[in-house]
Amino acid sequence: MKKVAVVVVALGFALTGCAVTEEPEGPGDTPPSGVADPFTKVVAYAECLQGQGLPVKIKPGDGYTMPLGTDRAKIDAAEGACRSVAPPGMYQKPSAEELDRYVKVAQCLRDKGIKVTDPTMERPQLQIDQQAPANLKELQAGCEEEAGM
Repeated sequence: MKKVAVVVVALGFALTGCAVTEEPEGPGDTPPSGVADPFTKVVAYAECLQGQGLPVKIKPGDGYTMPLGTDRAKIDAAEGACRSVAPPGMYQKPSAEELDRYVKVAQCLRDKGIKVTDPTMERPQLQIDQQAPANLKELQAGCEEEAGM
């Protein structure tokens, strides 16, 4: 099994995480850089991370993946270099109310059997610590609705 980190952006709330997947990697796995909005900015950001030397694989319509265990210092440096092309809100600290809603989304996902880490002010994205299920978008949308997003 190959371990990867998965990033998905939905509604103004960024969802990131680490997951395990057995998906094959091949030349047909990378979509063209003109992916339709709202993922165009995610693709541009992922391409920037690739340009900084990170082993990022773009996921059509979902975001991107990166091997679990990628050096944190390299990730931090690449993210710093790519902030100017990051999707809107990716690095913006949430208000206390927003963070509370994000934590509620994390709890809702845990209640549905997904292993996620609670977001913090410094890292408002959710971290998924397992293979993302095929219906993650639907589960996330339902949890966001429950949390009032």
